[in-house]
Amino acid sequence: MVNLQRKELEQLFYSQEVHNDKILLPEDEARHCFRVLRKRSGDTIRAVDGKGTYYQALIEKEEIHDCQLKIIDRKKSRSQKNYYINIAIAPPKKHSRLEWFVEKAVEIGVQEISFTITEDSERKNIKRNRTQKPAVSSMRQSLKAHLPKINKTVSTKDFLSHCTNKEKYIGHLNDGNRSLLIHTAAPKQEYCVLIGPEGDFTSDEIKESQDYGFQPVSLGDTRLRTETAGIVACHILNIINEK
Repeated sequence: MVNLQRKELEQLFYSQEVHNDKILLPEDEARHCFRVLRKRSGDTIRAVDGKGTYYQALIEKEEIHDCQLKIIDRKKSRSQKNYYINIAIAPPKKHSRLEWFVEKAVEIGVQEISFTITEDSERKNIKRNRTQKPAVSSMRQSLKAHLPKINKTVSTKDFLSHCTNKEKYIGHLNDGNRSLLIHTAAPKQEYCVLIGPEGDFTSDEIKESQDYGFQPVSLGDTRLRTETAGIVACHILNIINEK
């Protein structure tokens, strides 16, 4: 029975345009539907709105620029978590590595991704559409119904002053009293983990984060790339909540 349900959901389409009993597919989704999967008017497909609902819908209008679906059935996702993860990360120099991070974080399970610019950040600007695309792709691939919130880029100082997550951690490389994240974080909490650039945070940034309640933690003995550290932090927090 599980295999059959999974097979039904193998091809998920994503749309934010859900109105009453109608769904309007974006052009890229419609193009994949008609030109790759060869779906036609009258066929049924599965869709997701990124807000926690799966849909079964009938293709009413077979046009790439105006693909309209009629909702046959809708079901709320049962996978809503009782914890919340926000990974705040300094963007890596290569945009491809940033996209890889977003893809894998969504696949593992993250509710929010924030981008912060530190004093030593190698990348100052981010193309938000290039982070949204891998997020949507990973959501569909992993059969999730929730699309994480992806925030605009802000300075580390601005982020620190506005972060409202209850359990706040900063992963840095400086020597000092740092406990392992896996031994520090309690389950079923609202977390934020701040990850710095390849050159790490400055001592002033570390001190300022602590002034705002961020607790220094270690992700392990291995020195990690920025994007890998973000993934490890995300995975650790998910594992803690599976105990």
